[in-house]
Amino acid sequence: MTRVKVLYDFSGEPNSSEISITVNEVLTVTNTDVGEGWWEGMNARGQRGLFPAAYVETIPEAPSLPPGGPPQMPPPPAVMTAQSAGVTKSNSQHAVGGNRYDQTSDDWGDQQDDWDDDWDDDNETYSEIGPGSSAAGRANGQSQSHNQPQSQMPHQNSSASYYANANLPAPPMGDGDSMSLASVATTAGGGRARTAGTGKIFSKSGDNYLMGLPVPDVSESDRVHVLLMEHGGIVWKPMRDAYTVSVDSPKKEKKFNGLKSFIAYQLTPSFNNAPVARRYKHFDWLHERLVEKFCLIPVPPLPDKQISGRYDEEFVEHRRVQLQEFVDWMCRHPVLSTCGVWMHFLTCTDEKKWKTGKRTAEKDPLVGTMFCASVFPPEKTLLQSTVEPQVDAAGHFVPAMDSAVKTLFAICGDQSKKFQVQWKKDYQRIGEGFSELARSLAIDERRAAAPLSLSSSVGQAAGVFIHIGQLFGEQPKHDFIPFSDRLHIYRGMLAGWPDTLGEYRNATQKRKECERMTAEQKMENGQLQEVNRRVDVMSYALLAEMSHFRDQRDTHLKDTIHNFIGAQIDFYKSIVQKLEQAQSHF
Repeated sequence: MTRVKVLYDFSGEPNSSEISITVNEVLTVTNTDVGEGWWEGMNARGQRGLFPAAYVETIPEAPSLPPGGPPQMPPPPAVMTAQSAGVTKSNSQHAVGGNRYDQTSDDWGDQQDDWDDDWDDDNETYSEIGPGSSAAGRANGQSQSHNQPQSQMPHQNSSASYYANANLPAPPMGDGDSMSLASVATTAGGGRARTAGTGKIFSKSGDNYLMGLPVPDVSESDRVHVLLMEHGGIVWKPMRDAYTVSVDSPKKEKKFNGLKSFIAYQLTPSFNNAPVARRYKHFDWLHERLVEKFCLIPVPPLPDKQISGRYDEEFVEHRRVQLQEFVDWMCRHPVLSTCGVWMHFLTCTDEKKWKTGKRTAEKDPLVGTMFCASVFPPEKTLLQSTVEPQVDAAGHFVPAMDSAVKTLFAICGDQSKKFQVQWKKDYQRIGEGFSELARSLAIDERRAAAPLSLSSSVGQAAGVFIHIGQLFGEQPKHDFIPFSDRLHIYRGMLAGWPDTLGEYRNATQKRKECERMTAEQKMENGQLQEVNRRVDVMSYALLAEMSHFRDQRDTHLKDTIHNFIGAQIDFYKSIVQKLEQAQSHF
């Protein structure tokens, strides 16, 4: 088994399959095929769990460690937790999406089949996009090279490693005493700032954009406009032609003469009615590109990943419904619904064009903060005394709603289990009890040659209670499960907002540093004005996104709760009708 040495401290999530590791600790790797940048291993105390592969390095057999070990370096970010990646492990059992199962080699084979891309030149693609590769690419790439922690780093526009990028020299500014643009970007806020949330790091593209360096040309089709309304509200320019996309007809397909299989979903946009077939891994690639590109727009989440039971009819249908929720949110967003990578995903049916468009998206220069170069806001300068209170309010609101949504999501899961198992069983037991009573009464009625009135009535009541139990078992499909699917969308969106707010706060921190440098005559006033202008663009974009999220929340969530309560009313009305039916026999 491979032995590795820990380079950085990592604290595992409580009550999860993650293991805490410390610098210079030696681990024995037991599984490198977990995926999402995670390995499984065991420490010297016999504790086993998951840890980020980027936090360790392979050591030769019988290693001789120098006293004190290597000098510590800032740890690379774990791109996502093992739980959020849908990967957990405890001994020989795994849990994904709340389902526990015994893992077999066939399960892992099926998982790898799902990531095998029938529309990719995998080796070429991964070598081109490097750290910006999808989660699938990172998982597959581990088997090719276990000693490349840079593959777990956030996307950089340069092909050099993260630490090399952090020290790239930038063109000098002003006279010889002036600080470089790169030093301005990295000193503000005490170095290259880590934003709140999932560990995103303010990228080199963000430095370049904010510090006034040249930005890529933006075509007319890629431009995003922000409007200032008469009442003072700031919004994205509405879509000219709204459209919808249906996700239908999930179908199990095979390739390589039946050696590999996958589920393909048919997506049909209303603007052309031309269906395209997409697998979950295509959705996963799309989601990776969207998250990378839109730093100020939280992207709706995909359904959780699943290893076991991926071809079960009930699971496939539920995933289709969840993918429909994702697609619906995308279609309603004025910016996401018109971006090039989304349109490519919705419309491309030619294999060669797919690969070309895929590589174009993976090399998109307008990603991260550089995306703001494509934002065209009103000319009016925003007062930070107006912007900052709204950002601070969002900073308080997001964790509060996030906590509430997680609580409701857990309640939906608990209630679904109670309806489908406990209460279904309880009512069926009531029915069985009445049925037993009916059989006993029938014995006496036959002996006395009396009409079978009472035993028949009790038997009818037994049937009613058994049927009520069946209604309980089916009901979560009409209320708690659809409600939890909507909450899943908000849970993912709210998880992205801390990074979005953190990206903006990093920009304002850098502006303050530039103001200080200008006061010290280390930066020219014209350069500070350009920094202010670009932060202003980010302010407009952030406020427009906050406005859109608020509007969607107020309409979409209201409709969700309305439908949930309506389904509950219909359910309990049907229960009352059944009970009245049972009572009528007496």
